[in-house]
Amino acid sequence: MFRLLALLFAPLALAAEEPGFPSFPDAWTTHGGQWSVEGEVLHVDGGEGPKAAIRDFDADNFQMDLELRVERNGTQAGVIFRGGGFSEGVDAFRGYYVGLHAGRDTVLWGKVDEGWRPIASRPFKVEAGTWHHLRLQVAGDNVKLFVDRKPITDASWPVFDGVDPTFQRGTVALRALGGPASFRHLRFRNHEPAPPTRTYTNPVQNGCADPVVLLHDGTYYAYTTYTVDHPRMVRGIRLWTSTDLADWKDEGFALKNQDSWGNSRFWAPDIVEKDGTFFLYYAADERMCVATADSPGGPFRQREKRPMEPAGIRIDGHIFEDDDGQRYFYYVTFGDGNEIWGGRLNDDMLSVDPDSLRLMVKPDQAWEQHKGRVTEGAEMLKHEGTYYLTYSGSHFESPEYAVGYATSDSPLGPWTKYEFNPVMKSTAYAHGTAHHCFTKSPDGTETFIVYHRHHDLEKTEPRQLSIDRVRFVDNPSGGPDILQIHGPTNSPQPLPSGAR
Repeated sequence: MFRLLALLFAPLALAAEEPGFPSFPDAWTTHGGQWSVEGEVLHVDGGEGPKAAIRDFDADNFQMDLELRVERNGTQAGVIFRGGGFSEGVDAFRGYYVGLHAGRDTVLWGKVDEGWRPIASRPFKVEAGTWHHLRLQVAGDNVKLFVDRKPITDASWPVFDGVDPTFQRGTVALRALGGPASFRHLRFRNHEPAPPTRTYTNPVQNGCADPVVLLHDGTYYAYTTYTVDHPRMVRGIRLWTSTDLADWKDEGFALKNQDSWGNSRFWAPDIVEKDGTFFLYYAADERMCVATADSPGGPFRQREKRPMEPAGIRIDGHIFEDDDGQRYFYYVTFGDGNEIWGGRLNDDMLSVDPDSLRLMVKPDQAWEQHKGRVTEGAEMLKHEGTYYLTYSGSHFESPEYAVGYATSDSPLGPWTKYEFNPVMKSTAYAHGTAHHCFTKSPDGTETFIVYHRHHDLEKTEPRQLSIDRVRFVDNPSGGPDILQIHGPTNSPQPLPSGAR
């Protein structure tokens, strides 16, 4: 079947030695707008959602490469795939759609079955008048979309890697909304990817939230809020162990409430080791506490059953050790919403230098204000001399719970939020993807974000542990490298490198 389709595609494929749309309009059906060809460029203007569909084409799995240019701000353009129903009215169609919106700086994926249904979106710099390269890889229920201003390569990461079973086959159409757009260099090929022999699929563990992971002597220790119980009734910090980040064993409570100050709401732990002692930081009754143990498996106990001071140190503690050995403590307090503060951790590991305390970030952007004004769950990375303060925005019960970051040349700021936050956000196939930490693959060659997501698309609890890959890439606008996340995913992914 696909060989016959490939022959049909042949006059449409634009090889370097055959520029242009030589088969337009013979192999296409247009719906609305004014379509024209000039050299290697197909251009459209006018109409309400004009579309140009490939005639007599019906495909399931394929890879499509295309360059598109949105000609002015306020305009959106993209590709309909596995589509049909174009003649049923103005702007009518059924199928999936991926597109770029200039002015809103957004890349999006959605579908039309009984009305428009968004699947995923992400902030992305869309410059009017600039060519953008899109690559679609469609196989079974899995859709991967790659977007860049430079050519997509095998080293590129998709902006979306999700699963949706609604449409199984159909045609491909080009589309514009709100103004003119141009298309060029359209190519198709068969896409039947061989699945990796060893994979994981998110979520990897049920009943976990607010994870922090310690890699110690070849074992991963994940300390989490235990969400099988109601989160306000949690009476300890749960421990899970793994050797590969994908398969986890429940080790019970590493900390129990009777060994700590506080009676409930044991949330969001962090852990560090100093001179053979392991320090577990966690919230209890919305105050930060510290317990210790001689091994990462615990049991952890407080030497003195009291919370940390000052009283404004409330939840979501995180410890970062800089190259010079100085440790810093970040936490959330309740001011103008949930604000992230930070200061120098004293050598006793139990207290913070009050003179060093500074406001790091607060919820002053729209993506941080869904269902509440929230910035929380701070984590720190240092890359090529730049500090990356990553955090979660919006209320944890919101489907819009997301991950963003800010950068600084100092561990205590001032901070500049990344202009295209959030860098990982919820989708129609994964809600509540945020509170997180970072760790390395077993062989140390890959970085992973370990985060939680909602139990499903209808309810938050019990939340579930997920993992995805992270890397830094060059910033085409200059400035610090961009922190890039391949996620959230719910399609099979290769096991972390070095997993046995």
